[in-house]
Parts: sequence; C-alpha cells; structure tokens
Amino acid sequence: MAAETFRAAAVQAPSVWLDRAASTERACELILEAGRGGADIVALPESFVPGFPYWLFVMKLSDGAGFHRTLHDEAVEIPGPAITALEAAAAEAGVTAVVGVTERDPGRIGTLYNTNVVIGPDGYLGKHRKLVPTWAERAVWAGGDGSTLSVFPTPHGPLGTLNCGENVNTLARYALLDQGERIHVANFPSCAPLGGHHANTNEVYLPAAAHAYEGRLYNIVSQEYGTPDLCERLGVPFVEEAWNCISGVIGPDGDWIASLRDEEGIVYADCDPGATIDGRLYHDIVGHYNRFDVLRLEVDRRELHPRTTLESSA
Repeated sequence: MAAETFRAAAVQAPSVWLDRAASTERACELILEAGRGGADIVALPESFVPGFPYWLFVMKLSDGAGFHRTLHDEAVEIPGPAITALEAAAAEAGVTAVVGVTERDPGRIGTLYNTNVVIGPDGYLGKHRKLVPTWAERAVWAGGDGSTLSVFPTPHGPLGTLNCGENVNTLARYALLDQGERIHVANFPSCAPLGGHHANTNEVYLPAAAHAYEGRLYNIVSQEYGTPDLCERLGVPFVEEAWNCISGVIGPDGDWIASLRDEEGIVYADCDPGATIDGRLYHDIVGHYNRFDVLRLEVDRRELHPRTTLESSA
C-alpha cells in the first residue's frame, strides 16, 4: 500500500496539431517541466499526439478527408519512435506519464484507435484503447476491447485511465475500481473549436468528480488548450470568452484540489493516498457496500484480432 504523499500534475497545453514528431517533442517537454515541478504522475490531454480530430465536430465529414489522411499518416505505432521518446522523457523526469495518442497498429493501414499510453520511470507500462468513441468520433476511431481495460502499477497505487466521454461509462469505471484503482486520469480535447456551443464545465467536472467520489480516489483531469491558430486551421472563429478548457486534480471527496480554466499551464496537487481509504469505510462499491448476489459485472478481457486461424488437428 502506498503511504507517501505524491504530487499529481495535470497538463493544459496545446498540441502541435497533426504533427507526430513535433507534438511528441512538446509532450516530452511538458513531462520534463512537470518533473521539474516535483510531479510524480503527469496527465496529458486526449490524442495529444498527433492531435485531436476536431474537424469531426465543425465541418462535413467529407470536407475533413484530408485531415483524416494526415491523422492516419501521423498516428502513433506501439512500439515506435514516439513511444521511445516519451519513455526517455518519463525516465529523465522520474514520473509516470499518461499521454493521449491516436494509435495505429504497427505495419497496418486504415484502422485507428483513441489510446492513452501509460509510461513509468522504467519504461512503457501499457495502454488503454477507448471502448466506444463518442458520437462523430466513430468515423475516425474504432473501439478497443477489454484487454486494455486495466490498471497499471505505480509507486503511489494502481492507476487507471479513460478517455473523455467514456468517463461516464459506469461499468468501465467500476471495472477499473475492482482492479484496485486509486489514481485515475481522465483526459479531454479543447472546447475552443466549438465556439461556445459547449458552455458548461460540468461536462468535464461531473463525470470526473463522480468517479473520484464513488471510487474514493484521485482523478487527474487534463484538457487541451485550444489556440486561435487551431481554430483558424479548422475555419472556425476563436471566441476568447467561450469555455476553452479546465484541468486539475479532484480529490476523493469530489472537489477540485486545484484547477485551471481557459489558459495554458500545468496544475499541481499534493495527494495523500491515505485519503482514499477513509471514504471507503462508508462506501466501498467494489467491496462491503455492494451485493454481489444481486449485482454482477462480467468483463471479457480477451484481445480481439481481425483474423483467427484454425489449424487442422489431423
């Protein structure tokens, strides 16, 4: 059981949009900056490398075909040079980093995944592929399978992560809690390209706070900062007074410990693992505060493949 206080860092910064090498370099710089700030765990936004497919929400699908081809060509392969660079940055900084990427299987073309990569000071720990891309995202990303619905070991307790809208997926969240999750990362894209159509920060706060409170854990929330340049490339106005982003750390009581809204930066919070125990004396929903004779969850952890080969037994 982790005993020492750890420092969480939530990054709120812009990606270098649709440029794998440059956005990876920026991610590494931010990881190193967070490490210099004393962070032990660092969260970066959704699909930070090479960038989020914002065109899905602001133009006709056919008009975004060129963007999609670029996203495909700039997608991250695991293993690959982007992962190697992130491993080096996490090692130098001495942190566990969760980085959102658009992933493509090595050597394949076509199918892409919305993936959170988890990297520790000693190297790659694993990944989570978003189970169900949200709404228009299904035109770009395929859904992952249960093999990546996992928690990962850190010196400060088991860490799990879900991408953006799947943080409202109660069963996915429960599956992570049942694996002992004590630290969660929820990452999101910017709302800047939507020009004020998403005006309520509860769309980020409520699912993140619900998981923190129900699971009695720390939730590190990282949302991308959208820039005027990004909006210009998408052909939409940058509305300065509109909600752009909110990031921070939510404690086991469901409140922000620290947060930052609508500006670039890194939010830090010192977290006491002992606080994750206190609330579970009252409500341990994967233990004494449940009725497994009445309610049960079945999780298929098989890794799915596009081809299954049957060999002759003769």
